Order: sequence, then C-alpha cells, then structure tokens
Amino acid sequence: MIYLDVTSAATSRMSTGVQRAIRGIYHTLGEKMKPVIWDAGGRCYARLSELEEERLARPFASGFRTSFWPDVQEQFLSLRGLKNRFGKSESRISSSGFPGKGDILLIPDLCWDSRVLSWEKLSTQPGHIVAIFHDAMPLRLPGQSSSRDSLFAEYVRGLGRMDLVICVSQEVEQDLLGYWKQFGIQRKPTKVIPWPMPFEGSRPPVMDASYPPSLLYVSRLRLRKNHLVLLDACERLWQQGLKFSLDLIGIADAPADTWKILRRIRQLSNNGRGVRWMRHVSDAELAEAYTRCSFTVFPSRMEGFGLPILESLWHGRPVICGSNGALGEVSVGGGCLHVDQNDPFSLSEGIRLLLKDEAKLHSLKEEARQRSFRSWDDYAENLEAVLAEVCP
Repeated sequence: MIYLDVTSAATSRMSTGVQRAIRGIYHTLGEKMKPVIWDAGGRCYARLSELEEERLARPFASGFRTSFWPDVQEQFLSLRGLKNRFGKSESRISSSGFPGKGDILLIPDLCWDSRVLSWEKLSTQPGHIVAIFHDAMPLRLPGQSSSRDSLFAEYVRGLGRMDLVICVSQEVEQDLLGYWKQFGIQRKPTKVIPWPMPFEGSRPPVMDASYPPSLLYVSRLRLRKNHLVLLDACERLWQQGLKFSLDLIGIADAPADTWKILRRIRQLSNNGRGVRWMRHVSDAELAEAYTRCSFTVFPSRMEGFGLPILESLWHGRPVICGSNGALGEVSVGGGCLHVDQNDPFSLSEGIRLLLKDEAKLHSLKEEARQRSFRSWDDYAENLEAVLAEVCP
C-alpha cells in the first residue's frame, strides 16, 4: 500500500504549486493509496478527518473566497475548524511498524516541521519512505523564502534517510546532491520526474488579445519572485505612454516581503496605473485569468520547477521569463521570450516587444499551441514504475 502524506493539502484551502501537486497525486493514484496527515501534537501520522478530506478533494467546494489565506477563518475561528485541530487522538496511527512490510510512505510535501524528526525512526521500519523534493531555495537564497529558513537545512539532511528522493527538475537534483555532499550526507538514490500539466480536459481556444492588453503574473508575493522588478519595468513603460494592465495572483504569506510589494502596488494604483492584486483564487478563476490575458510574465529569480509557465503555455499564452536553471528546463520548446528577469530594463523591453510587435506575439502563441504536455496519467505511470523499483 502507498500511504500518501497530504498534510499541507488537507489542512489548507490554499492551492500553491506544492498543494496542487499533492492533490493531483491523490486524485490520480485513487484506490492505490491511502491519504495520511502528520499530527504534530502526537508526533505521528493520523487518518484524515471529514474536514481534511473535504479540503483535500474539493478545496474550492464551499465557502471559498479570494483572500490572503483562504483557510484561516475556518481553521482557527470556526467550531468545525477547532474540533478538527484538537480532535486527533482517536485517528492516530501507531508509529510502531509503520510503514509496514511492502508499504511505501510517499511524502510529496515540504517538511519544515516535526516530521523531519520522525524520519530516523521511520527509516528503521519494515516499509519504505520516499520523498518528493521541490527546491532548495532557502539555502540558495537565504532570508528570501521564510522565517523558518534555519529549519530547511535539517529537512535536506533528513532527506538522506529516504529510500528514494524524487526531484521535480534536474536543477533540483543537482542542488540536493550538492548540499548532501556539503553536509557530509551519504548519497541516496534520486530520480527526476517533472510535474505534469495540472489543468485537465481539452485546451481552451486562444482568444484574441483584449485592448488595452492585459498582463498576468501568477506567484506568491515574495521578494525572490521579483514583483518589485516587474513593477519598475511596467512603470517605465507606463511613463512612456504604453497602455496595458497588470494582474497579480498569489498568496501573501511572508509579511515583510508582502508589505514592500503591496506598498509599491498601492503607489502605482494611486497614480492611475492599471495594476491590481487579485489575491488567492480558485482553479476556475485562475484558468479564466489565463484565458483573459494577452500574455504572462514570470520574472522569478529562480524556481524548482516553474509551474505557471506550463499553465500559461497550455492556455496558449506566451510567457516572458528567465532561462536559468529549472526555468530554462520548463520554458525550452517554444512559446517563451527569454529575458534577464533581474534587470528592469531587459524585462521592460521584453514586455514592450510583445505589446508592440503583433507578429512576434502571434508567433509565440503558435509555438505555445504546438507544445505537448505530460498528463497526470503520464506522471502516475512514471511514479508507479519508480516506486515499484523501491518496493517490488
């Protein structure tokens, strides 16, 4: 049996890249797995409550509103949320003999919590433990990811106790191996399995660009995501008389970063610039935003994968982004305009090109439409084959 750690996806209505990936694995594997959640109070895994099952399977089913953190009110203020938070004792799974012989505990989450402390004992159990590693950003860019950066090194060390670590890109695998060597951790088996296209069904038709043109950036509000560089680049173009709007979609989960970005957005908005922050939205609203925009920008300094690039291309929308590391791995193949995303001038010139040159924009749209994408079925086939090697 595959036990799937769904902690962040079952305790939150948010839909970040990691949470969307967890939900995708959950839906794809179906009856081949059992979802479990980490109970920090009991320092063990537990079965899901009714509320957690709902968040995992249908995060936007009822009561969802765009907000900073969509799950906060339900999690901490409602009676249902409080009962869920403190009523775990009956559902706890004994850590003795878990995972059992022939079982695999698959951990696709980012684990900056007490789960890492449990891995030493889990690694001695009859079964196997496998993790999915998303990025080493807190080590590569200290101070720009979270106030818990100091815990991240312990997480990377803890991955050395896994039977296998699946990396989402070649760059992520290189980072992991590099930090294991730096920390004196003996190398464990690794595999690279990139994420599939999260949207399902037929691809939407490419609509004619609206006028004035509309740009879209999908990313949480973090300084390393280069929102300030993007806003400076756009202001340069607005000052020169170009007419376009910019929509930003993403959660605000780093107060120090968020304050600086929102202050700049407010300044530009007060000056009549067409910029708005749409906060966190549902998957349906996200798909609509992609369909509505003329093209997207993704000026993040670096990523473990870069899922919004694939999402944009799937919708037939060209992307302006960097070409370094995992960004280059995802964006190669057409539909993307590469720029130096850390330079406001380079970024503004890329935006100017797609705003002014209709032939270039059309050419990139055609390239985007010609791209093929891995489905969740493709991903599940790869994942199951790799897990079968770990536990035949």
